[in-house]
Amino acid sequence: MGTIRRAFLYVTRKKGKSVLLFFILLIMATFVLTGLSAREASREAQKNLREALGGEFQVAVNLSESNPYFRKDEDGAGNVELYTELPVTQEVIDAVMGIGGMKYYHASTQTLVSTNLTIFPGNVPLKGDMNNKIYARTVSGTENSSFFQSGIMELAEGEHITENVRNGAVISKAMADQNNLKLGDTISLQADEAVKVKLIGIYEILKPDPAFASIVTYEKLENQIFIDMGTLQDLFGNVPSGFYDVTFTVEDPAELEEIISQVNDLSSIDWRAFTVTTNNQTYLDAAAPLQKLQTLVSSMIFVIAWVSGIILSLILTMWGRGRIHETGVFLSLGIGKTQIIGQYLAEVLMIAALAFGCSYFTSSAAADQISNELLGQNYPAGEEQTAGVTITQKDGFSEDVAVSIKDDSVLADMAFGQDNGSETEALADGAKADTEQISVAVDFYNMLELYLIGTMIIILSVGVSSLSVMRLRPREILSKMS
Repeated sequence: MGTIRRAFLYVTRKKGKSVLLFFILLIMATFVLTGLSAREASREAQKNLREALGGEFQVAVNLSESNPYFRKDEDGAGNVELYTELPVTQEVIDAVMGIGGMKYYHASTQTLVSTNLTIFPGNVPLKGDMNNKIYARTVSGTENSSFFQSGIMELAEGEHITENVRNGAVISKAMADQNNLKLGDTISLQADEAVKVKLIGIYEILKPDPAFASIVTYEKLENQIFIDMGTLQDLFGNVPSGFYDVTFTVEDPAELEEIISQVNDLSSIDWRAFTVTTNNQTYLDAAAPLQKLQTLVSSMIFVIAWVSGIILSLILTMWGRGRIHETGVFLSLGIGKTQIIGQYLAEVLMIAALAFGCSYFTSSAAADQISNELLGQNYPAGEEQTAGVTITQKDGFSEDVAVSIKDDSVLADMAFGQDNGSETEALADGAKADTEQISVAVDFYNMLELYLIGTMIIILSVGVSSLSVMRLRPREILSKMS
């Protein structure tokens, strides 16, 4: 009679032991399988976060004395002019985008201009004619602009500015309505030169400025006008083509530090003129609970596997002592110890195969409860950050400061501009929405892992439980039988 047949007959004959072992293995498998599915859900949620939030870093003009191209002048009215002779050029952008793992970039610069439009006044008075000026934001494309990516604005009509646009502009719906403008109309902008631009797009503000916030005229969202690089050059004549800052988005924020290290190693860029600032905190804050969950679940799986092995070994050892007579008979019939252990192993694996399959249903029910618990977690939103000084750009890459600067350290706060609070809050909202999509479900790969882990535990348990009997010689076994 073969080993498998003897194992099957024993399992069917010892129904009480078989049923008890089935439920023991079912409970252990349910815990392990639930842990495996929760770990996989955590990994998937982190992947979704990386895809939804991305990772960003910014290459901006270094506004400090360490930049040899930096210039700082003060006019008679007390306004400080900060500018650089080396902006972020397209060559710099192309060099950075050549690094692996890059997704897209958004280049921007901001300039104070006068216009023939009726604008929305701010509630903070400034010197001179600053109250009558607005921002003209030069962008490589509005679609990837932080205003549109973060959900502050949304294109309502027309088209986005792209690299192929020349003398085009995108304005707010509020500005268009107040000035009775429609797509195709022209508006006038004035800096060093007067330029007429065609209205190609109208955006709607989804997240307006706070009702009681202190905002100067040129920072009001309704007054923002987006223009192309060609228009900027026309406004200021023959100035070097470049941007004040460029935001690069990477495909996987987990690789952000490595990518930045490669960026800093680019010898073709004079890094004395620029600073590199990371913007990965939103992802880190949102992913932290999921990373902790994954670590906890992995530890739980490890503990459950060990405890299951110990419990199973103890049970099989106690049952094995009651089978000394059976073992002696097998040995007397010429059946080797390896075959006997093989039978014991086959008996447990037969029951385990059924128990592991049934654990799919019990684990699926437990996974639903875990999903509800995960959805109940609160994920931290980003804290609002605002610069201590309001700045505007002139000549495409220089700055007029509306208030006096008393501490050069405040320049470091200018890296991301006044949009940080709203943008970070919008990204945090996106992170929360993404974590709300966590779904813990049992799939084929979880079942495959369960069978592999369970088989290893059973092999070790059967081996340990058989030592007490298999180490005895046939004569010792027969003497114990008597």
